Amino acid sequence: MGIQSEDGLKQAYRMLSQGEPAGAKKILADILEFNLDNKEIDFAVWCCSYWIDFIKKLEKLDFYERGESLLFQWKTFEEALSRKKEIFSRTVFSVQTGIFTLALNSFGSVLQDTVRLPAQKADLLLKTGICNKKLGKYDVARTNLMEANRFLPDSAEIIAEMADCCALCGLENEAKVLFREAFFIDAKKIDVNFLDSELICCLIQKIKSDFGYKSPELQFWIPVYAVIYGVFNIKRELRSVEVLKLKQDIYEIENEIKNPANSASQLKPKLIYMYFWLIDHYVQKNQTGSEVSDLLLKIKILDRDIYDLYIK
Repeated sequence: MGIQSEDGLKQAYRMLSQGEPAGAKKILADILEFNLDNKEIDFAVWCCSYWIDFIKKLEKLDFYERGESLLFQWKTFEEALSRKKEIFSRTVFSVQTGIFTLALNSFGSVLQDTVRLPAQKADLLLKTGICNKKLGKYDVARTNLMEANRFLPDSAEIIAEMADCCALCGLENEAKVLFREAFFIDAKKIDVNFLDSELICCLIQKIKSDFGYKSPELQFWIPVYAVIYGVFNIKRELRSVEVLKLKQDIYEIENEIKNPANSASQLKPKLIYMYFWLIDHYVQKNQTGSEVSDLLLKIKILDRDIYDLYIK
């Protein structure tokens, strides 16, 4: 590819980074004429074509709907990318910058209005945080998410995103604590498609490749294998009220899983993770006798493979 073509490609990428795939495609069409066998240009044209009509339709939506639509469509775009034989990182980076800039501007316009309900404010700050994270502004994203957490404490989705930002900022121990907490609160609420840190993504990829789990079961198995592989190895001491609540939840899930009408695909890993938490509590309290033995037996009966891996 000649210098002029490379300059044209860079210009197209600048337009993509600004969320203007239509303009980028026009530039690419000009240089494609002289580079018919260039796979990167072909790929960039495909990316532009994917987004052009979608972005045009956003004009009919209000700002919040635009942001939501862009986040949803990004996940669909990533699925399409996964089916491609060859992708080019600088092309994808340019598209990502453009899409999340558009989404950030959309959510920012809503934030300028008066948002009265804490849950609404938290939702907007969460999505603003995700956009900033995808744009590489990890510290800004972390600030957004910490504020969201103040408005809506104990949100698994917000805490998981906080953990992801901590990991991306190099705060690994803090990330482990927060991830452990988020998956315990409500694993199914965590959108793993938006998690970017190597800490969690390597684990997710290993679980997918080794065991074939897919959403929604995947979210419930992530914390189980995170314990087994030593990822969730930073733990906190439970308060008395939390221990009582944990035991009550375990009792309820044990009864649910006995009912043939209920699917065990999500209940089993959820219950195992609860057992892990209770075992950790007993170990911290030096109660390693019958309490721990009873829980280990329950895990063994529930899933022998997990038991074998856990006691190694």
